[in-house]
Amino acid sequence: MIDLHGHYLPDVDDGAKDQGTSLAMLRHAEKDGIETAVVTPHACGSSCKVKDLDALRRSWKKWRAAMKNNDLKINIIGGAEIYFTSDLLSLLKDNRDLLTINNSCYFLLEFPGDYIYAHSKDFIFKILTEGFIPIISHAERNSEIQRSPAVLRDLVKAGALCQVNAGSLRGDFGTQARSCAYELVQGNLVHVIASDAHDLESRKPELAYVPVLLHQVHPEKIALYLNDIPAAIIADQAVPDIGEPTWHHHRSTFFDLFKKRDL
Repeated sequence: MIDLHGHYLPDVDDGAKDQGTSLAMLRHAEKDGIETAVVTPHACGSSCKVKDLDALRRSWKKWRAAMKNNDLKINIIGGAEIYFTSDLLSLLKDNRDLLTINNSCYFLLEFPGDYIYAHSKDFIFKILTEGFIPIISHAERNSEIQRSPAVLRDLVKAGALCQVNAGSLRGDFGTQARSCAYELVQGNLVHVIASDAHDLESRKPELAYVPVLLHQVHPEKIALYLNDIPAAIIADQAVPDIGEPTWHHHRSTFFDLFKKRDL
């Protein structure tokens, strides 16, 4: 499995608090069956302890050097979770090596928790023409998307990808996020499921439980979420086609996912 979203880089955001925690999180991910971890510290948002991107880059280099002196087998890939900001495009152009996943065209894009900017669809069109592809992080936790998944559908149809937190599927972020996560899966709007790990308490780097929760989803589809699409992203390749988003005239619930087999 590939975990495309995790806050392992120590003391730069609200993730791993120190080197020891970071190493323990990576060891825990290994035991869970995660073979590749994409390390995605917050950038440009309120969760950042390190605001300056050059300082973040130095933290990265120092940490990577320290990680070489251990027996970890897990593959570590660079990236970031970038908060939506007006100068995002110029930041991406100037810091592609730091802000995109594995220096690719793909990057994790974080919106505010309670709304989606009015011109986000236009922004996605613009950024696609500049050669970048946004992956909307933990979309199911956004209040506006919870109220109307059609908002996300429009962004996906415009060219964005969607990442859902594994923990949302088991209710770690509340019932609304849980219901929304399953509705997005049912609506064929999810491309990646990742841990968004922050610690070893409430937000652990774990993905092995996902197939159990999605037992009515076709195994090939789950493999897309947990391996095939993340692998394509890391390789800077076109992602496998998951088909067109579907639309339902009624609001789905958590239980609706299990009324149909082999989604």
